[in-house]
Amino acid sequence: MIRIAVTPLGCWDLPIADDTLVIIKTGSTELDDRFAVQLSTTLRCIPQYIIFSDLEETYRGERIYDALESVSSNIRDNNRDFELYRRLQAGGRAVLKVSELSGAPEAFSNDGGHQENAGWKLDKWKFMPMVNRTFYEYPDMKWYVFIEADTFLLWTMLQQYLSRLDHTKAIYAGSPSFIGDELFAHGGSGFLMSQPALRSVATYYATHKHEVEQLTEEYWAGDCVLGIIARRSGVQFHNIWPHFQGDYPGLLPYARADGRPVMDDKLREWCYPTISYHHMSSDMIRDFWHFEQSWAESHNPTETLLNKDIFRDFVMPQMMAEKADWDNLSDAEEADASNLDECRVQCEAQPECKQFSFQNATGKCNTRVDPRLGKPSNGTMSQWLWPRIQHFEQDMASCGAEGWREPFVWPW
Repeated sequence: MIRIAVTPLGCWDLPIADDTLVIIKTGSTELDDRFAVQLSTTLRCIPQYIIFSDLEETYRGERIYDALESVSSNIRDNNRDFELYRRLQAGGRAVLKVSELSGAPEAFSNDGGHQENAGWKLDKWKFMPMVNRTFYEYPDMKWYVFIEADTFLLWTMLQQYLSRLDHTKAIYAGSPSFIGDELFAHGGSGFLMSQPALRSVATYYATHKHEVEQLTEEYWAGDCVLGIIARRSGVQFHNIWPHFQGDYPGLLPYARADGRPVMDDKLREWCYPTISYHHMSSDMIRDFWHFEQSWAESHNPTETLLNKDIFRDFVMPQMMAEKADWDNLSDAEEADASNLDECRVQCEAQPECKQFSFQNATGKCNTRVDPRLGKPSNGTMSQWLWPRIQHFEQDMASCGAEGWREPFVWPW
């Protein structure tokens, strides 16, 4: 019989929770925004976690480790990437400019990162020292799960998945990403490492620190450096997409671009569970947290939350009404319109069209066949044809045996 612990919040702890450590990488520029929201939502369910940033401090009762303290002093003192770090060490977060803080309504990341942003330049240096310090502080865990401040982690789904895996194998797994020919687990999507994998990477870092720092100087992404070091230490990357997602629920492709509800006869995201989302704003984290809590209250902890459930119960209700200052990512350009209603007429005239958007300043009208929720965008109005959205959901083919995917070495 599976032991299940229930917290006062209704969070579920399966036995694997005792052997799982969540590592959160954040930065001083986002501490009062996305990280603060994580503390009041997701982290309330997670019993064991450690927090890394670019400044050692106690924040709302939580110890935050300086991920960069073990970087060679010559780099910390002289490297241009550390300009922000040196200011923080001298004056704390009070030295931050308003323009450096996260939290703007449209502060959405992209896969290329923000290579000219001071906090982003510093961020790449955190990965390898963070891995090393994590193993030093918690060497006996079975699983280590790394997330960022704009990652949403579905704790119960993570536990379900880890309970299926063999922690004695060297597993380094996540959503695949490339820089050139280098394959690695995308950091913002979240990734996991078994104890043997973490030990190998941490040992390599400790014995090849100069090499690791040279690589970090060369590459613009720290998660890529981690992938290279994992490979050099003998640990292979394992693909566990689509369980770890690179975007938020409103951007997930629930259908083909031509609107057909089946993306792939053998791999339909619709029928798979998601463990993590990325690029989540503070409001998104709060909203999805409330949804996750509500879902947990009405389901057994061994039931699996699939993407189809998330679309039906979380995404669809937000498509019922017109949204102002919102871009639903309608991508097909139509004739210019005078208002939203004229744009609607153009969408309604196309049998497969399910949504449309109108830009007040330009009169630009766009439509889309496969539904997307989208994101905030000043000056854009969006709407969905609700009956067609309902039919889209109802017409989806029943799920088969998709479910959980075993991690697999990729490319083959």
